[in-house]
Amino acid sequence: MNSFYMICAAIAAATAGVLLVMLLVETLRRRRELWRNDILRRRYLHIVMFALYADDGAVPRFPMLRRAGARLLLAETLAGVAAMTYGLDMTVLRRIVKAYGLDRWLLRHVRRAQGYRRARYLALLASLPVDGTVARRVVHYGRSRNRSVRFQALAVRLAAEPMSALRLLADYAWPLTESETAQIMALLRRGVLPVAYEPLVASPCSNLRRVGLCIVRQFGIEEAEPLLLRMLADARTPELDAEALRTLCMLRRPLIRREVRDCVGRMSASERRVLLRCMVCEDYAPRFLHRIFDEGECGYYETMVKSYKRCLA
Repeated sequence: MNSFYMICAAIAAATAGVLLVMLLVETLRRRRELWRNDILRRRYLHIVMFALYADDGAVPRFPMLRRAGARLLLAETLAGVAAMTYGLDMTVLRRIVKAYGLDRWLLRHVRRAQGYRRARYLALLASLPVDGTVARRVVHYGRSRNRSVRFQALAVRLAAEPMSALRLLADYAWPLTESETAQIMALLRRGVLPVAYEPLVASPCSNLRRVGLCIVRQFGIEEAEPLLLRMLADARTPELDAEALRTLCMLRRPLIRREVRDCVGRMSASERRVLLRCMVCEDYAPRFLHRIFDEGECGYYETMVKSYKRCLA
């Protein structure tokens, strides 16, 4: 019996040793793969930046494109350059995308993938200079049950058809989240979307108003104050009214207004506390608060001011 247990223990120890060796080999393989990808990504970035600097009309050559994952690395490199470079002339990137068929390659992977992997490929497409043909081929993904896929399909269409941005945003049937609005703002900062804030803030569509408010905050447009006050007076969407009020705070505009008092009166206790925290961050003086908030909320504001270790005049 003891011999049987010893044999079992030896077999278990040998199995564990083999599994440990296999795990070590796989870990080393993955590290080597990541190291090679990092080197290749740096080479691609260097080639792209040199092509942007030279801009001689030639299509740069990228080594090892037949290697597994190399086209994905190139697409990610181009998307990163487009996202992180201000005032970038997209002609060179458009030339690279067309020459190497990156848009068609990504579309094939979009078709084969599912769920968030499909959304990832669509997000890469939205970051690259693509044309209306690509936009038409992703229209049906806008009806996907996956929210990320639906929105990334919209982002591709916005990037490919910037002159139709207002219509596309108005036709989008789902409320935009903060992260989705931030991605639209990234397209706007890249110069892809030629959109003015006035028609957005004044629009009856909630998604357009949300994007308009984000534009006002992003660029500190103080001239939008009358539009924001009009939005508060109309009281069409409580959630957007609260966002418009926070936008006024971020612009550091005077809040002793009838529209502001009415809006604060319609807000819940938790929403008013969010607004108070926003006002603390923007250095609003506590002595005017009693005209808008009750005594308990004024006390909460003063406590928040002390916790920020600042003295407001």
